[in-house]
Formats: sequence, C-alpha cells, structure tokens
Amino acid sequence: MSTHNSANIIQGWQGVEQGAGQAIDWIAAVRQDAPRLNTEADRLTLNLRRSRNKARRLAQAAARPMTIGFFGLSQAGKSYLISALAAGENGKLGTVLGGHQLDFLTHINPPGGGKEATGLVTRFSRLKHDDDQNWPVRLQLFSEVEMAKILANAFVHDFNQEKFDWNYDEGRIGDLLATLEKRRRPTRVPGVTEDDVVSFWDYLTRHAGKTQSRFALHYWPQAVNLAPWLTTDDRAQLFSVLWGEVPELTRAYGHFAQTLQRLGSVQEVRAPLSTLVVEENGLLIQKNSIMNVDMLEHLNQPHDPRIEVCPLQDGQLAAPVTISLAELTVLTAELHVPLSAPTTEPLFDQVDLLDFPGYRGRMSIDSFGAKSAESEGGSRLAELILRGKVAYLFERYTENQEMNVLVLCTPSARQSDVSDVGDALDEWISRTQGADADVRSRRLPGLVWALTMFDNRVTGALAHEEALLRQYWGQGGMIKMAMLEKFGKYSWMSEWKKGETFNNTFLVRKPGMPTPFIRMSGGSEVALSEDNAEQLTLMRKTFVEDDAVNRYIASPAEAWDAMLNLNDGGMNRMANYLSQVARPENKLERIAEQLEESRHELVQGGLVNWYQPDGDEEVAKKARIAQEIVAAVKKRNGMHGELLARLVPTRRSLHALYMQQVSLPDAAEEEDVFDIGLDDAHGSTSSVKSHSHEVAFARQSVQLWINHLRGLPETPAMLNYIGLPRSTAEELVDELITGLLRLRAEEALVAVMQNTDQAGVRRDWMVNRQVSRVLHVMSDFMTWLGYQSVPEKKRPTRQNQPDQPIFTRPAQCDSVVWKDDERLVSLTPQQLNYSGYFILDWLIGLEALITENAGHSAGREISVAQNEKLGAILNLIQCSQE
Repeated sequence: MSTHNSANIIQGWQGVEQGAGQAIDWIAAVRQDAPRLNTEADRLTLNLRRSRNKARRLAQAAARPMTIGFFGLSQAGKSYLISALAAGENGKLGTVLGGHQLDFLTHINPPGGGKEATGLVTRFSRLKHDDDQNWPVRLQLFSEVEMAKILANAFVHDFNQEKFDWNYDEGRIGDLLATLEKRRRPTRVPGVTEDDVVSFWDYLTRHAGKTQSRFALHYWPQAVNLAPWLTTDDRAQLFSVLWGEVPELTRAYGHFAQTLQRLGSVQEVRAPLSTLVVEENGLLIQKNSIMNVDMLEHLNQPHDPRIEVCPLQDGQLAAPVTISLAELTVLTAELHVPLSAPTTEPLFDQVDLLDFPGYRGRMSIDSFGAKSAESEGGSRLAELILRGKVAYLFERYTENQEMNVLVLCTPSARQSDVSDVGDALDEWISRTQGADADVRSRRLPGLVWALTMFDNRVTGALAHEEALLRQYWGQGGMIKMAMLEKFGKYSWMSEWKKGETFNNTFLVRKPGMPTPFIRMSGGSEVALSEDNAEQLTLMRKTFVEDDAVNRYIASPAEAWDAMLNLNDGGMNRMANYLSQVARPENKLERIAEQLEESRHELVQGGLVNWYQPDGDEEVAKKARIAQEIVAAVKKRNGMHGELLARLVPTRRSLHALYMQQVSLPDAAEEEDVFDIGLDDAHGSTSSVKSHSHEVAFARQSVQLWINHLRGLPETPAMLNYIGLPRSTAEELVDELITGLLRLRAEEALVAVMQNTDQAGVRRDWMVNRQVSRVLHVMSDFMTWLGYQSVPEKKRPTRQNQPDQPIFTRPAQCDSVVWKDDERLVSLTPQQLNYSGYFILDWLIGLEALITENAGHSAGREISVAQNEKLGAILNLIQCSQE
C-alpha cells in the first residue's frame, strides 16, 4: 500500500473480513472430502474467526477520529490535564445538552473525595453531534459477551482462586455441554455469535492463561458452536463455569443479557438529561447520575429508579425502552460529551479525548459472601461488577485500538497500590505501538508519561541537603517509585527503541496551587520565590545530573524548566509534543502495518497451503524452500536441540487429551457401499476401523500434533528464542506436516496403541504409559525425519561422503571397537563431534524430506472447482485495497 489513507485501509480490512467469512464457509463445504484439511479445519476456522474479529475492530478504528486516552494512577492529575488541554477560553469543559449549558466538572463529573468516582469512559469531542432535545445523552453500551467478560474478569481477579470452593471437573462440564446441546434452538438466538465466543475465549486466554488451558481442548470448541443457538438463560449456564458457577454471577449475566435483548442488542442508546443532572429550584444538580459509581448500589433494589432510553438502530432512534438506572449504569461503556466551545489548544478541536476511570484494588475473596480488606461495605455484586468493569474498559479500548496516543498519569510524590496496570499498559503498547523495538522505532512514541503533582515533589525537598537530593530523584527515589517498581519488568521500559530506554516522560504541576516556592498575586503566579531560589537551583542540578533521570526522562533540564514555567506548569511542552504525535497518519500507519501482518498470517500462514496455482513447478519450488529453510536453520545450529524439543506437543497436553476420552469420527469408519460384511462374517475387524479409545487417542494425538506445529510460528517468544524468522518457521512447519502425513505417522501411532495390553493395569499407569508411547513415536519422527525405518542404502548421503548414508556412524568411527551386543570397547584416538555430525545429517535429511514432499502438498486433495474458489478468496484478502 503506497499511501496510508483511511479509505484504502478500511477497504483492505473489509476485504480481510469478507475473505475470512468466505474461507470459513469454504472449509465447511470442503472438509468432509479432504481428509488432511479436515484434520486442520477446526484450527483454521478458529484463526479465521480471530482474523475476522480483528478486521472488524480495525476497520472501525481507521474510520474513527484521532483519539488520545488519559489513564491514570493520579485521578486529580488526570482531570487537570484534560481540563487544561480541552477547555475553552473560559477555562471550562463546556457542553450543551438538551438546550442546557453545562460545565462538565461542575455539573456532570461526580465529586470523588480523592477516589475514582466514575465507572465509565468519558469521550470529549468537538466533532459535530446531533442533539435531540428529548434524548440528548449519547451512551455506548456493552454487548452481551462483553458482560460475560466483565463477570469472568471479576471472578479471576477478585476471588482467591486457591481457596475458592470450585474444582474443574471434565466429566461434569461434559455433562453440562451434553445437556445444553439437547436444548439447542432450531434458529439462532440474537445477542451472541460464534465470533463473539472466540473473542471471549481469547480474552480469558490472555488474562487467565493458567486456569484457561484446561478449557481449550474440549469446552471452548463446543461453546463456540453452541452458544449462538441457546436462550439467554442457557447461555448463562454455559458460561457459568468460567466464573466458578457462582449463582449470583450467573443470574446477573442472564438478567443483563435479557435487558440487552430488549434493547435490540444495539451498540448505542440515547437517554434523557436526567441520567446526568436534574433541575431543582432552578439549579441543575447531580441526582441519581449514571456517572456516579454509587448508582450501582441500587442494583436489584426496589428503590432503583426506572428510566426510558431510545436504542439507536441503523442511525434512527427506535421506540423507547424502560430499564432501571442501575442497569443503565452497569451496561454503559462510554458517555459522549460534545464540547461546545473551541479548545484553547487548536489540536483538540480535531482530536477526541478519552478519560478512563482509574483501576481499583482487587478483593481476593474466598466466597461471594466473604469479607475483604478492599471491600467498600456495599453490595457485593455491585463491587464485583465495578472492579471487573473498570479493568475491562481499558482492555476493551486497547483491543479496539481506540487510542493510539495515551497519556499515563502517575503521581510523582506517592506510589499506587494497584498492581494490575502494568499488564494492561503492556498490551496497549504491543497493539498500538509495536511488540518490539524495531516496530516502535518507526514513529514517535505514543505513550506520554506524565509525572503529575510535581509541586508536591518539589515542596517535599525544599529542606533536603545535596546528599539526600542525589537519592531523591532517580533509581532510589522518584523514578523507582513512580516508574520502575510497577513497570520496570517490561521490555519496552528498558528498550523502547533499539538501544534506548523509554524516556518520553514529562513533569507536570497544576498552576495556581499555593506552594512555598512560587509567589502568587490575584490568583496568578508572578515569580519564583527568592527565599527558595538557591534550593531550587540545587534541586535542578541534582535532578539533571542523575543517571536514572537521564535514562527515563528525555531532556531533563528542559523538562524541569517547563515544569517551573509560571501559569503553565509544563502543560505547554506536553501539548506541543501531543500536536506532533496525535496525527491521523501515525495511527493509520500502524493500522496499515497490522493489515499486512494479518494478510500474511491468513494467506502464507494458513490458506495458501491448500491452494494449487496453475503451472506451478512443484519440484523446483520444493528445492527452493528446502534450501531457504536449511540455510536459516544452519545459522542457528546451536539451538537445534531446542528446536527439536518444540516440534512435539508437551506431555501435559497429551495427558489432558487422553483423559478426555473423546473419540473423533474418522473417514475410515464411514460405511463402505461395497462392503457386504465378509470381514465380520469371518470374525476379523480391520485395525483401522477399531473403535477403541486407544486408537481414537492415537488419531487425536496426530491432530493435536499438527495444531501444535501450526501454532509455533504464531509464538513470537519461541521464534525469538530459536532465532527463526516467522516466514521460515511457517514453511518448516508446513513441510514437516506434509512429511509426517506422507510417511503415515498416524498409522505408526495407531499400531503402537493397538498393541497395548491393558489387563490389570491401573489407569494412572496406563495414561503415563500411553502418553510416553505417543511421545516416543513423535520424537523419533522429528529426530530421524522418518529415515530410521529406511534401509541405509536408500537414505540420502552426507556431503562430500557419497558412501556415507545419513544417521549412520561416521567413517572415522572405524577404529572404534564394538562388541556384538553393541557394547563400546575402544574409542577413536581423536574426539569426534557427534553432535555436529547429527545436526548436519538432520539438515540433509530435512532437505531430502522437503524435496520428496513434491506432489503431496495439502492442496492436492482439493477439487479444481474448489481450488478456484479458494484462489478468489485469497485474491480478495490480498488485493482488496487495490
């Protein structure tokens, strides 16, 4: 893509979305007649759903205005920054709603008393807003599956998982799925799609990976296919295992799901002004405002006020629907505040600002009714929903890439006790800035770190001597407390760009606040205090000379001087930087990068393996691929053992698979129309048609193995550790899969499993024995590439030693004396590099394996007509922006 304009990028993502949908349908139509595709169909479909989810999100992100998020451990500092940047000439965040002129801070923002008092995101925008006098308040709602994410978040983070009385039981979950399958409706039930459930799966995998791994093999695949066909009550039962089957959470999900269905499952509603303020005695005051988290305490209470809202459907207001104010408070993700006056900073007339509620401490309760040190004494359900919702909000906007610039506000004079922020920030950086230093180096940092309330920091050091000041700012002081203790473990902090730490840090204070080091007159700052001039000079000197300050704060002298600027406090310097970084082209460039990455993942990492282009000289192609892979692997020969170890599934995953006792249908078990039952008449049954659990386990193991291999190129940490480019890893995996299927590894596993004497063997011993046998066959294949069963005379030979087959003893071993029983009697005079011999043999064998794969590619089992359809799908995904 030559230019990064929003129309091209939106069109590109729409092509990915449409292509992914068509590919899902294509797989469903073809898989029954294509055994190898059928083996990988579930994994391919899952990845296509993920790609379609991402395509929807980023097409919408490209269409939205440039946005800056404000996320803070310092609520007071965050509020001041937003006011200073977006206020009009009168210094107020003015808005007109329902014909009333309102000041956001006075009329709408709830008094927090030092704590975060809101539970939703506030969007400040100067863009044109259609103001309906009767329904002026514009609210964005959560979807049904997002409410499930919020409840699951609360369970994972607010319940003590080690003490909570709930155990994962595969049999009980299987019974639940079987029961719900019987209650599947004949038509889809609105509110949840298969793609929604995949997003829920991915969300919990990211945020609760350790506990979620046990759900991956059995529960989630069935839940994806089942949830869209269940009633809301049955969906609540389906998802209940993800929050420990806590009855109160299950009932809450069902209740909110039904409310959302009554609203038409819309994304947006319009509400009356009374949801924010009411008029009493000629004054507009806050009363029962959805902005105030205290409204959650009314949930399920008889005194919870009722209110009408209008769903927005296809751009038109639908008929009003009555819900309670507490319900609306829970379901609202975002309040839109249209700014009525031009901002003092011209940039913010074109840029939206998002104010995120601050994270709250989590409770770690043992049961729903248990007390907690973090509890605020109100409704337990309200507390759980609030904490889950506030945490999820930032994660939601991160996943949707709503903001490519984020101002992180941390107090300079105290430490936050919230420990969850680091992972959320790390995820935002990975998605919007880049997962590694190379990607982040392409543009200015979008993370703007504001050390707020700096007047307090300075005031606290006015009596410090130089020795103490030299410990006050850096590694042992402010930098450690405000930045490194919570965030120092993340790689972007130590290397934002190649060889450069993160240092896009600004010092900010609120002008007009009484301080000992600034003289005031008439509410304005007029001069620095002469009484503290010498101390301020010493403070500046020690600050600028500190090593940690220089690593994590760019231009520290400039930052210090800007912070002391009268009636500014560092805001002008930050605003100047924001005007450089908050540009649509920066956002579109990053979204375009991800578009190309997604196209590559979909095409080269998956679908292209099944497509056969016309006139392709496959032998020459295989030779080229083999040379490229061998050359790349040879460069990392020191990691060869690590590579081999990762080419087979883990013992734990095979153990879990065996314990599931789930048999897959097999093409060989289908009825043969020419079979008249002679085998059965003679009392013999083909081993391939065996219905035993062991044979089913062998076949499922091959599917697990293939899916494990396909997942390796999608694991950046593994690729970085091994040192292979992703494209090389994808080609290697594809050729190994082709090889193991061509050489009938499944038959070898079935044979091993069938020759099993189970009589009198304890189940736990049987499990370990069978898993070990499967691992042995898999490891043998990856170690010898199938050549252990090939006669030496028919194996490829070593380079420059045409009489030496691979995987045989080197010729230099002739002086070694072996007994008939393979006992070593005498060694060679010189030590031989046996590891080197093995690695070279393996690379020769790999090259031969790939070359011999010609004619056995995955697409060979696809019909000409279906191959043409796949070609059109690939073209739609790759060329939709042209």
